[in-house]
Amino acid sequence: MKNIKFATKFALILSLTALVAVGAVGYQLSTINLSTLKERIKDYYNVVARSASTRLEQQTSDITKLLEQTAEILSSGQFGQSSFSYISSALLRTEYTSAIGIYDNNGHFIDALSKNGALVSLQQVPQAIMDSLQKATVVVGRPLHINDGLPVIPIAVKWEEKATGNKGYLLSVIDNETLSNFVSQASSEAFSGSSRKEGIYLVDDSLYIVAHDNRTLVAAAERLAGKGIFSDSKFAFDREIAFTQEYKSPTGEAMVGISLPVPALHLAIIVEQPEALVYASVSTMRTSLLISSIIIGLAAILLSIVVARQLAKPVEVLVDASEKLATQDFSVRLDDKRSDEFGLLFQTHNRVAEELQRYHKLNINKIVSARNKLESVVRQASDGIIVVEPSRHILVLNEVLARWFDVADAKITDDMLVDRVFTDMHIKHAIAKAFVSNETVTPVEFTRQLPGEVSETVLRGTFVRVTYGAEVIAVTGILRDVTREVAVDRMKTELVSIVAHELRSPLNTMRGFSELIRKGDLSNEESVEFAEIITNEADRLNAVITKFLDINRIESGRTEFQRVPFKLHELLSNVLRVNMTLAEQKQMIVQSDIPGNTTPIVGDPELVGQVFLNLFTNAVKYSEPAKRINIELIEEREQMRVNVEDEGYGISESAQEKLFSKFFRATDDARVRNNVGTGLGLAFIKEIVEKHGGEIGVHSQINKGSTFWFTLPK
Repeated sequence: MKNIKFATKFALILSLTALVAVGAVGYQLSTINLSTLKERIKDYYNVVARSASTRLEQQTSDITKLLEQTAEILSSGQFGQSSFSYISSALLRTEYTSAIGIYDNNGHFIDALSKNGALVSLQQVPQAIMDSLQKATVVVGRPLHINDGLPVIPIAVKWEEKATGNKGYLLSVIDNETLSNFVSQASSEAFSGSSRKEGIYLVDDSLYIVAHDNRTLVAAAERLAGKGIFSDSKFAFDREIAFTQEYKSPTGEAMVGISLPVPALHLAIIVEQPEALVYASVSTMRTSLLISSIIIGLAAILLSIVVARQLAKPVEVLVDASEKLATQDFSVRLDDKRSDEFGLLFQTHNRVAEELQRYHKLNINKIVSARNKLESVVRQASDGIIVVEPSRHILVLNEVLARWFDVADAKITDDMLVDRVFTDMHIKHAIAKAFVSNETVTPVEFTRQLPGEVSETVLRGTFVRVTYGAEVIAVTGILRDVTREVAVDRMKTELVSIVAHELRSPLNTMRGFSELIRKGDLSNEESVEFAEIITNEADRLNAVITKFLDINRIESGRTEFQRVPFKLHELLSNVLRVNMTLAEQKQMIVQSDIPGNTTPIVGDPELVGQVFLNLFTNAVKYSEPAKRINIELIEEREQMRVNVEDEGYGISESAQEKLFSKFFRATDDARVRNNVGTGLGLAFIKEIVEKHGGEIGVHSQINKGSTFWFTLPK
């Protein structure tokens, strides 16, 4: 063998390899039989079904834990802002449900906790679930068909407030869309290479389809008893035993499938594929492998002889050139005009030689300059950035993060360690936790009181473990100032609470007087009086809702404003003439200083009239009888200014800051509280003025009166 040339050796090796490959494939094919393949397929279906069952039961367990935690909070009577935030956060992390319904002891809906504005599916807890909860702490009910006719899986627990004795139920559902997405995803994962998408679906213990990739089958509510995989009566839902068989589908197609009961959920998971698709691949595989192996073996034998002879000379040339590169002789160039594979190889060799020659001549100062530019970009980023080695040495620290955490000098030095640089224990703990965590990404949040800032600064971001193979080589942290976003979220929560209070107050009044009338123990005069109270409260509730919707429509831009020219002095005079009786009823003196003619302005005269009417009626409403009201219209160079001055109760400085907010009422004076109001009027007219490009404001002193003003551009 020593005297045999490389080409000959190569040809012999390729031929031997081809023959061995053909023999191995033939031997393997001879050992494969159909029964073994069937067992493998059934085992795979069993694994797929149990994996789907485990995932579904785990999500159900997560929902159950969330309900139990919510029940504990309700039972303790400590349902405050922190508890609400905790439950809301947990609900956002729960994948298979979007809302928790709170029900009283009779199963009637009270309230709900939801994410992304989701609605509660059930307004009444089913009687079967309430009966089951008398014996168990948690009940996963049988699939229910709700308004849209599609089944959902209800999960419920009981709650009882220890201090008051109030009790009821908490209920959440896994809706049909979630179940359908679940089976669709499971089918895609299990049969990603299949030409058919279906493969996994769910049925309940009455053999109705609960979830299927084809949602038409779910809506049809067809019972599968005696059909398909359930044509055999051996199947039982009370035991978690997989049942595998070959059968005919309702359409007559031969199928191979497995049914796995999930007793805890009153469901069964079905995994199936057409028999033709499963077993036809066996024959195709055998034939293809045999033919391919024979062809490849023969071709390898023939081609190896030809190729081996062609390889010898160019290989020798390439070896010689590589030896010269090893001696740093980068001037060697090979003939890259060849049209075969060696032409590409020679081109690659020439490019490598050119790159090595260029890098050899490259000044190290350029590399250092590029690194400094990269560090400069990182330092000038708007987000805080830090990179830390496992030794806790800081590799990168920009000025933004240094300022947030009171680091005097962000310049990187050899002794710049985390424990020496940072005094804040929270960031040191977060960095240490990121290194030992099993998670690649660790979310973090910090609250800092920065110098010169009145409120605390909220920082959020992530620490990411950077790995090379199985080794952690660094942790990269990126933080962002989210103070404004947090404040906006808090304002949204407060607004929801205020709206709920404003709606609940008149409803409670209406309910109380309705109960008194229903009992029938009232005289006719009392009945009429109570009915008038209910009517007034209903009008108040309608006014709150209408005004609130008007404000929202203006804020969102859904209200169409007229853009017509009109004269403001005529508009103010008409409003005063129509509503002067309000002041006359309280013997008030209205003095107006309105010019006889003004320059026309463009806008919506009806809405502008509502602005002035609101200010005028407020001046009458919140002043004692026989007081004076001064109305003044001033035409300035670029705008029109309207002043409404009264001698009323006055408004404190602290209340003036919130005066134009929704649902806020300045109640510094007890006499203000005696007047019914929604707290939406000023917020409404503020939106109107600002949509017209103007401004609105107030100057006021307690017990001296107020001057409300607004401007409109010409």
